[in-house]
Amino acid sequence: MLTNPTRYGLIACRYLVWGWHNGVWLNAPEIAERYRMNVRALSPALRRLVLAGILRSQCGGTRPGFMLSRPPEEVTMLEVVRALEGNFRMDCCRTVLSSVRCSCETECCLVCGVFRDMLDELRRRLSDVSLEEHAATEEFSGGV
Repeated sequence: MLTNPTRYGLIACRYLVWGWHNGVWLNAPEIAERYRMNVRALSPALRRLVLAGILRSQCGGTRPGFMLSRPPEEVTMLEVVRALEGNFRMDCCRTVLSSVRCSCETECCLVCGVFRDMLDELRRRLSDVSLEEHAATEEFSGGV
């Protein structure tokens, strides 16, 4: 399950793709207003994306805000989710719950194996979708 900052960050990226194509820096209040989000809930996601190098931030000047650091067709959804959520992993139950009695071996546990396979498929699918494709699901008209 994705956290709210991850959801907000993924939604914001659609507008940031528009900003990239139009050479417009978008600030957090503008993005939040467009999608009717709480700006305080959106801000941590934008900070994480800046720290990961997916976004650039500009303070001061005539147009402070955020912009993608690379063309949107070069940024995958997997990169964005990893920046916002961290890496997907499935640890053996004994690793997570040290006191649990479990006789399975970490590498051959069927339950862990199923989840690992699902996470591998999710990683593959997210790496196949660029931000450009993600933003194509939304129509943009007019300016900021």
